[in-house]
Amino acid sequence: MTNSRSAAPAAESSRTPVVQSSGFPKFVIVAIGIVALLIVSIVAGGVYALNRVRHKAAQIETRSEIERNFAQLRTSGATTFNQPATAVSSEGRGSNNPAALNATRNPSASDVATVANAIMQNLGKEPGEIPQSALPPGVSVSSPAPGSYTWQQGDRTYTWDGQGLRYVYHSQTYPNSGCPLPTPLSEPSPLQPQSATGNQLHDWSLKYERTVGGPEADLVIRTGDINNLGFGWAQGFDPFSGQSTPSHHYPWKPPADEPAGTDRIMVASIVTELDFSHRSDGYSRVIYSCSCPSNFPPCKGRFDTMPQPITLAVGELPSNIRSVLLQVFADDFQAPVLHSHFQVSLNGTRIPPFEDDINALQQTGPIGKLLTLQLLPEYWPLLKSGNVKLFIDDPTTHVPDGYAIDFVRILVNPHQYKYQVSLTATVTDADKHTPIAGATVSAALESTATDRSGKCELKGIPAGLVVATATAPGYDENSVTVDLPAGQAGHADIQLHAHQESTAALEQSIAQTGTATIYGIHFDTDSSKLRPDSLPALNAVLGLINNHSGSRWMIAGHTDNQGGASHNQTLSEARADSVVTWLTAHGVAESQLAPQGFGASRPVADNATANGRALNRRVEVSLAK
Repeated sequence: MTNSRSAAPAAESSRTPVVQSSGFPKFVIVAIGIVALLIVSIVAGGVYALNRVRHKAAQIETRSEIERNFAQLRTSGATTFNQPATAVSSEGRGSNNPAALNATRNPSASDVATVANAIMQNLGKEPGEIPQSALPPGVSVSSPAPGSYTWQQGDRTYTWDGQGLRYVYHSQTYPNSGCPLPTPLSEPSPLQPQSATGNQLHDWSLKYERTVGGPEADLVIRTGDINNLGFGWAQGFDPFSGQSTPSHHYPWKPPADEPAGTDRIMVASIVTELDFSHRSDGYSRVIYSCSCPSNFPPCKGRFDTMPQPITLAVGELPSNIRSVLLQVFADDFQAPVLHSHFQVSLNGTRIPPFEDDINALQQTGPIGKLLTLQLLPEYWPLLKSGNVKLFIDDPTTHVPDGYAIDFVRILVNPHQYKYQVSLTATVTDADKHTPIAGATVSAALESTATDRSGKCELKGIPAGLVVATATAPGYDENSVTVDLPAGQAGHADIQLHAHQESTAALEQSIAQTGTATIYGIHFDTDSSKLRPDSLPALNAVLGLINNHSGSRWMIAGHTDNQGGASHNQTLSEARADSVVTWLTAHGVAESQLAPQGFGASRPVADNATANGRALNRRVEVSLAK
């Protein structure tokens, strides 16, 4: 069309001497020029925008990587971090499934967070005192000045000091960010507990109590003053009566002189700002609204809410111990609702029955409540160390579930409780909805079995949040909480699920608790010889290990308390060895497996009942740290 339009004027050129350069009208040429300029501008703008997007994405990825790295930090004390949690298969972020949440982290990264972990574990020490095993391969830390640490990772040189974190990358120094390196906590002075006098105003104000031969027990040890987290009590309120405290405001700043781990908000050590894409509670938002930038290093709100161990000055024990109770005035634990999972330890030893009870709590408000737990006899030796450290943390799920503790008490040989309640319970199969006869139901020091209709009754239980736990062979135990003020009677409906030991079930247990319990690995009586019916469970364990290439696993054998302690210890070790031998024969590298025997020293249930003994005879697999 263009060619035919320009041919006609050419034929009349002898009559009309007009010079034409292109045959297009001027307005068309101008329009084309404008369009061309617009196209050039758009392309240039697009290239610029693309580069900006890439640059911004790189910044976001760097920040996210740093935050993911810190998400692996865990703590065992006021300023101490543990090793990164281990991840499993992913189902995507924004889920409450522990496996899905953990999968967004890189558990094996040798990065800034790993170095920070080592520094935090050794604050106040010389760099040479930081164990090389705690650092990434090839990384060493130096201290150019007190309160300053420097290290090289890849092509970056990091410095962390009182001004924050900075690093040099390709000769460019990136400025300080995040919060400054915290100063080491001073060594706590020796605990000086005092004896109760019978004067309530005096006794409840004691931050550390140790009373021998008092009205409540042969020995009472307490850490934390009895003052409702510092908010005080209403006139005539008695926290031991089982009444709930009135709701109180939050957050709050704990007084500087309160014992570590009491009267303060604590949030699972692994939680960071990135974990607020799913459900959380009000307490944990002190991290979400941190006063410092949320990139590495962590903000002050994160440091202030790190779980802290609560130290109890036990001292000399009575020569004859019949029973031991632990009482915790707990505030705002919500594991069943938020799908967190707390681990509870005494002097570093996990206490599974305590974990079951804490993870059954459904508190909100926030309100506080008295919780009474039985310490099984096999754990009594932990009290002989003089000082006992109670530590509660959720190092696996990344769920923001904040909590607080007003005080903790240990009662050795408790006397009759001042405030008592009673409880009836019904235990049923969760899938078949049929009653389970012969199930064991326990709460505090009381225990009984269900009748043919799956029912039972417990009396003489301490008032407060009563945790009723049911166990039966072939089922996973389950705990239900019942809120019972003094003088009241309550009822617990407890449903038990059949125990599952497929590879998928083991994966889920590892993701949530860090441990998978196996009851389907059977041995000949008083022997470490594997029985043929162990094959399904063994194959499930094999599948679990093969799903985690290069990982290291602890294979632990446990027995009940029948027989001598030395014999049970040897037997548990031999049974763990047998499982390891089978796994190596089926392709697992021996370097991936570490057998260990605990004998009867780590029960998950009371050995006083047949059901409890059956639950204690088990093999456990866990990822080695």
